[in-house]
Amino acid sequence: METTVKFSRVAAYLVLALFLTSCARFNPDFVLPDFCELFDDIPTIELPANPGVVLEDAGKIMVMHGSTQARVDTGGRIIKIEQSVDIPSYANQATVLLNGWRLGYLGDDQHVLAVSALITKIRLDRRGLKLTWNAAGVIRDDDFEESYQFTYHYTVIAWNDTQLNLVVDQGSPDKFCNPDLNIPDKSFVTVNNGTTALSSFNVFALEPQFPQGQPIAVLPRGFGFMYAGDHHLLQLAYNLEHSEVFAEKGKTYNNNRQAHTIGDLEVGTQAPLPTNASRVDSGFVSWRTDAILKDNSDVREYLFGELVSTLGGSDVRTIQPPFSVLPKKGEGGGTLEGGVISQDVVIENVPFNYAITMLTGWEIGYLTDDQHVKDLGIWIDDWSFAGGTLSYKLSSILRDNDLFPAHFARHKITILGIRSVVGAPRQSP
Repeated sequence: METTVKFSRVAAYLVLALFLTSCARFNPDFVLPDFCELFDDIPTIELPANPGVVLEDAGKIMVMHGSTQARVDTGGRIIKIEQSVDIPSYANQATVLLNGWRLGYLGDDQHVLAVSALITKIRLDRRGLKLTWNAAGVIRDDDFEESYQFTYHYTVIAWNDTQLNLVVDQGSPDKFCNPDLNIPDKSFVTVNNGTTALSSFNVFALEPQFPQGQPIAVLPRGFGFMYAGDHHLLQLAYNLEHSEVFAEKGKTYNNNRQAHTIGDLEVGTQAPLPTNASRVDSGFVSWRTDAILKDNSDVREYLFGELVSTLGGSDVRTIQPPFSVLPKKGEGGGTLEGGVISQDVVIENVPFNYAITMLTGWEIGYLTDDQHVKDLGIWIDDWSFAGGTLSYKLSSILRDNDLFPAHFARHKITILGIRSVVGAPRQSP
């Protein structure tokens, strides 16, 4: 589905005021605006959501997958969408996760200053049997004058918690932001390490309401990258690494402790452990997120942010293949023409009653050196699960005006398993 959206100039202020810079670096003394108020003031377009049902076990669980597309015909505007989906009458819990994205300039190719896609403000109306959320996306250069298009792919999970032991934490249902920190609930924002284009961020969440002694899965809901000034693009990567119910004593995590200035975003915090020791379980879950935003230069300063939900309970399991990202060197030459790359993937012997694909790691880049960008993204087109076999189609794009050079793409799927199969893994039919 597609729509043309007209938003007020407040969205331009949100992005322009947020990241005032000096030369090629962020000004650490710049006082941050009120993210919550500014985001809420962005005009919202309501669009119907028409996901397809991927799997259902009536009375227990329904999983749906869909995508939505919107555009702005002038720059200076963030695309912000509100959507709702009906959930089955037996479901009393539901959530939605980001399973891919695509952003592209509608005119000529441009430099890149910022790329972001996220799902926010998830709220469940149990009486009305409806799940509602906001999605937002932006691609822009320095002047933010170009029209652009945003497509996001999402997966909805709705379940009966008397039948499946699952508990979700997706932040405040009424606000975009944590009022104490003035940043989104279940997120962090910080500046990269400044030594390489690859940055690693350590994050924890405290979930005392979750069943103790049980796994906790981290669900992807969005990301944001922003240079201190626009540049060509060579490589963009994100990797939500393996999570554990563990918190380390003395370790500085990238969770934001305060957020009054740009410099405050670099201040981490330690997990609030009750004793002078690291701790397993007790409501803690921790993980590492890797990110790369790179042109031909070895390193440039950039801001990175991540938004997640967490899912716990005795019926939660995950399978996550090893995946890593490393900075790429720009190279000359190249004669292959670019475009959308698609691949079909099949995973057998998945040992769960219900299995859900989550796009938790990806890397896209030009095969040669850095270029302007017209269109970029990576997404799960569709997926299915039956008889212990998980199948999905994944597509990606990175191109400039002339389609040269071609691009490469790598990805990682985390399998969110719900209720392990007793005994040997199921075989494909």
